[in-house]
Amino acid sequence: MAETTAQQPLAGIKVVEFSTMITASLATMMFAQQGADVIKVEPPGMGDPMRWLGSRKDSISGLFNNCNRAKRSITLDLKSDDGVAAARKLCLEADVVIHNYRTGVMDRLGLGSAALRAERPELIYCAITGFGHQGPLSDRPAYDHVMQAMTGFMSLQGHPESFAYVKTLLCDKLTAYTAAQAITAALFARERMGEGQHIDLSMLASCVAFLWPDGGMHLTLKGDDVIHGVPFADYYQLPLRTTDGAIAYAAMSDDHWEAVFDMIGREDLKAEEKYKGIENRSLRMGELASLVASEPPRMNTTDLVAGLAERDVPAAPCMSLEEIQNHEQFVAMGVFEDQDHPLLGPLKNAGSPVHFAGQKLPPCGPSPALGQHTDDILAEIGMKGA
Repeated sequence: MAETTAQQPLAGIKVVEFSTMITASLATMMFAQQGADVIKVEPPGMGDPMRWLGSRKDSISGLFNNCNRAKRSITLDLKSDDGVAAARKLCLEADVVIHNYRTGVMDRLGLGSAALRAERPELIYCAITGFGHQGPLSDRPAYDHVMQAMTGFMSLQGHPESFAYVKTLLCDKLTAYTAAQAITAALFARERMGEGQHIDLSMLASCVAFLWPDGGMHLTLKGDDVIHGVPFADYYQLPLRTTDGAIAYAAMSDDHWEAVFDMIGREDLKAEEKYKGIENRSLRMGELASLVASEPPRMNTTDLVAGLAERDVPAAPCMSLEEIQNHEQFVAMGVFEDQDHPLLGPLKNAGSPVHFAGQKLPPCGPSPALGQHTDDILAEIGMKGA
């Protein structure tokens, strides 16, 4: 068994993953980065459809790599008795089983939580669904952009007059992080109680829980005595244009706003009572942000960010993903890791953001080819090809 260390706290934990796309895959990659042995079960032929989306080499896309590093891949035909038998044996030797299949699929295969945990009570079983197990939509499939529409993200992003996607797989990824936290908590509880447990997790509820603290703050307080400010969407001050691009800033205090007014050449706004004090601004934030953003650019990006920083206003240039890779702050923090993949050649990965005991996690292993470890894994559980 692998040795548990500060940087590899999940060493010795075995995770079996049945999934397509991101929600379960990204969650389990975090476990793999922290030392767990993650076995990804894929159907023969195509494997996880994520392998084929976007830029790729052979059967490994950039997206697949970014959600499946440091795992082992086994191909099993779950439509065959032998495939199901192998999957069942894998699960009964695991600490964690996770899937994102539609409700009832795993039960019909004999791989449901109740059946497995009856034989292995210490098993932690996490089932991720789109819409949960109750209600009229519980049997429907769900993907990220559908969930963005259903849970209010598109309304918030297009506020106040339209609908717009957040152009990243936000709902998938935040569900993955929610699953990772829940499973880690269940592993801790098992250490205390000696038993595993079943975890149900829906994308819908995960998205609302993520969005509500700020997105729903104007809907939280009830009653006729509520003093309503603007929704938090209006606090996202519009980018300030510069002569060579744009910056984002986060002005909160009176001093911050006075600095902004000075930098854009609108010193007259400092005398406006309606913009003084956080209470007044909270009622007019959309108006103020639009007014400031409408000013013609006077300074370049570097000088404007530096000028605001001198007066302690949080600010940063608007940068592309291509630009951030070589930015001095990202380099200093070691945000990216270069990897020489045995199948894909040179890669640039985003490393784990977590530091344990003051140290970055060591670079993790490569993403697997489809079925790359099938024979080894089957041998480990005393079975032949399935």
